[in-house]
Amino acid sequence: MNPIICALDTQDLSEAISLANALRGKVGIVKLGLEFFAVHGPSGVREVAKCNIPIFLDLKLHDIPNTVVKTVEAIKALGVEILTLHINGGTRMLKEALSVVKDTKMKLIGVTVLTSMGNEDLNELGVIKEVKSQVILLAKLAKKIGLHGIVCSALEAQEVRKECGKNFTIITPGIRIDSSRDDQKRTETPKEAISSGADHIVIGRPITKSDSPANSAELIWKSLIN
Repeated sequence: MNPIICALDTQDLSEAISLANALRGKVGIVKLGLEFFAVHGPSGVREVAKCNIPIFLDLKLHDIPNTVVKTVEAIKALGVEILTLHINGGTRMLKEALSVVKDTKMKLIGVTVLTSMGNEDLNELGVIKEVKSQVILLAKLAKKIGLHGIVCSALEAQEVRKECGKNFTIITPGIRIDSSRDDQKRTETPKEAISSGADHIVIGRPITKSDSPANSAELIWKSLIN
């Protein structure tokens, strides 16, 4: 299975569709985020879905249980493969969201600590644990509740795999091909992430901003299997 999730970080529907078509068969999944959803909503997701490629809808839901449940019910009709929500929303929110998707193929994946955050950022929010400890705490809670997996950086993936076992999906964003970090603080290369235990790696700009997104995705995939 191709572990690459390509982040289509764009507000342009035509660009998203063009990229999805070009990357079909070159990546495992394409990711649509809040930026895209804010502009195009469910209809935009449906248009990208016509490209016949699995979709990861990265909305990071975090609200009172009733609001999240109604949102998950609405998104369920879109037929997306993966939907994210914040584990910090709490046990009740997560359990009630899971009840909505129990008879569907849609996976609910919990966000632990954003890869843009470091120890100082957590401290400002009153979290005294270091990032890795907080990620492990949230991952174990997600596993206990029954979420299909979590999002964490590759720096925590190995410990999460050790604590949560094999049948637990780990998705790692913050993947960089070179030394560039952009807006991420906790980054790794594709091979480092997979070696650490990640099932999927999220890669955006190194693919989407290249001269040939399809070729770039294929080269990254080959680097993982050789």
